[in-house]
Amino acid sequence: MQNLNTALITGASEGIGRCFADIYAKHQHNLVLVARNNDKLQQVADEIRAKYAVDVLVIAMDLVPSDAALQLFTQLQEAQIDIDILVNNAGMMQVEKLYVSNLQQLNNLLQLNVVSVVNLTRYFMQAMITRGRGKIVNLGYIASFMPTPNFAAYGASKAFVLSFSEALAEELRGTGVSVTCVCPGMTETKMLSHADGLERFIPGFLKAEPMQLAEQAYKASMKGDVVFLDKLANKLVVQWATHYPRWMVRSVNGLFSRFK
Repeated sequence: MQNLNTALITGASEGIGRCFADIYAKHQHNLVLVARNNDKLQQVADEIRAKYAVDVLVIAMDLVPSDAALQLFTQLQEAQIDIDILVNNAGMMQVEKLYVSNLQQLNNLLQLNVVSVVNLTRYFMQAMITRGRGKIVNLGYIASFMPTPNFAAYGASKAFVLSFSEALAEELRGTGVSVTCVCPGMTETKMLSHADGLERFIPGFLKAEPMQLAEQAYKASMKGDVVFLDKLANKLVVQWATHYPRWMVRSVNGLFSRFK
């Protein structure tokens, strides 16, 4: 495990982030869990401490503000807690046409899904490089590979995360620090259930169970895989999206969005 003792997981109070917390604890990593809801985080921490012999630190924080990443980094520095694994899981989804979307929510989405990922990575990676070991895990999405009408900004933000992760993986080659972009398809989480009824149109065989996804993603990151896609069906969708003409992929996705 290369002495990768402590994992920082954002968006850890529910969904995939909550499952990541359980999986990393099961593999004996100490945890720093970050999300907005302190009560939910404390409940997660109590459950994990009861199951696993690991230390769990809870930090209730909104990562949308532009200075949030620096505040989190500074707080952990002052506490002398080294982060060996950074899991950038926190994210927002907005399912509606851009021209009717709430501009503040839209900007919050871009701040959390893009800017905070970059800032947190930049702050924590330097110490990993100095120690010669570390892992950065960024949450993309199957939308990272294709345009997504009706949630265009969300899909574009995840395309950014994929490109950013792949480029960074090459920058860090030989440093002992690896980068993995986890790109799940539809996952049975609260985010999906609140996605304006989108889940009703997703076949069951395309939906992932979040704990199983987190376990598979953990193993992929430990191996140093740069991109992780779960489920054969999702891999086939990505193969289709990346090998067929872009106009065709765009048109099919647009047709699906209008049908919905």
